[in-house]
Amino acid sequence: MEPQAKLPSRQYEIDLFRFLAALAVVLYHYTHRAYGADNLSPVAYPELSPVTRYGYLGVQLFFIISGYVVLLSAQGKTVRQFFVSRVQRLYPAFWIACTLTFLIVRFWGTGPLDELSAPILNVGTRQYLQNLTMLQEFWGQVNVDQAYWSLTVEISFYFFISLLISYKLMPHINLAIGLLLAYAVVAPYLNMGNTPFTTLFFPQHAAYFVAGMLFYLMQQPAGRTWVRYAFMLVAYLLAVRYGRYGMAEHGVQEAVVLGIVTSFFILVGLVAFGILNFGRQEWLAKLGAVTYPLYLLHGHIGYVVFHRFSHLVDRYVLLVGLLVVMLLAAYLISNSVEKPLGKLLGRQLNRLLNYLEDSGKPTVNEWSSDQAREQASRPNSRLAPADEKQEEQRAVAR
Repeated sequence: MEPQAKLPSRQYEIDLFRFLAALAVVLYHYTHRAYGADNLSPVAYPELSPVTRYGYLGVQLFFIISGYVVLLSAQGKTVRQFFVSRVQRLYPAFWIACTLTFLIVRFWGTGPLDELSAPILNVGTRQYLQNLTMLQEFWGQVNVDQAYWSLTVEISFYFFISLLISYKLMPHINLAIGLLLAYAVVAPYLNMGNTPFTTLFFPQHAAYFVAGMLFYLMQQPAGRTWVRYAFMLVAYLLAVRYGRYGMAEHGVQEAVVLGIVTSFFILVGLVAFGILNFGRQEWLAKLGAVTYPLYLLHGHIGYVVFHRFSHLVDRYVLLVGLLVVMLLAAYLISNSVEKPLGKLLGRQLNRLLNYLEDSGKPTVNEWSSDQAREQASRPNSRLAPADEKQEEQRAVAR
């Protein structure tokens, strides 16, 4: 990968896109999916549903943004550093949200209104414990909250990036992107079904991550090669093709889906090319920070609230009140719990990896023979305490 000029450390437009995508997903679940498709809520919003039913596409925007910011965050990192940074970023808020969902669904989601509850709202202790690993789908376990399905896709993308780092393929990123796109093109014709391989290499969602990576690579004029423009066109066509899947399930129109997917590419492209620039807007950074915990919290907890209070208050008062509560809870998690817990987790994880290196056991830095040789030639390559502190202070790409 060619060296690039210094780029902005944070692009606040991405924070806004992330928040709007999360809000679209929340409204999709609360006002369309829960009542109309999954029978998870007793409250219908027929006035909003014709619009909010398209909110499921917000997840696809998440994937484009992830491709963009995760490739940025991986620059100059070893596999170990990338692994630690991703664990710090994903797990603290997830553990809190998963635990709250388990407790609320388990102990408040049952009772007099049981007859309104769908079986999917039931959650078991074993299911909860396996979900804490965030690897539950690889084990065939059901998600504690339906929204967690996208985390499996995210983790698979992180695995892909880890392979690029481990096998020193970052300088050959075009080749890696080309192979991933080719796989996404032919996957539907291979009749592979839902296998561990397709879960690990996510053909249905690859186009969105590829688009995000390409937008990052093309921020500078030197990165705007004809090969990458060609890859972007293929990624867009794949996104449109895969975007058609499930349209009948969601009850959406193809022309609208096409327009929304196209707008995602245009908006992120405008940011990447420096055309859309809001300048320094810290309030947008705060919005971006609440997005992840909001996404994790809103689902089944919200459905329990609908069941418990729908007969007591007006449905729109309930909807607005629930949105406010979810936003406040997400803000508290993001500002009071997620950051300190992430730092603590990063320190402990680095100490564990240092111990494993000292004891001669394989670590995440030894996924390839090249990196194993590097570790053997540099026995004191572990992070010193000062390095750990510096690593904690690095901005985590959000």
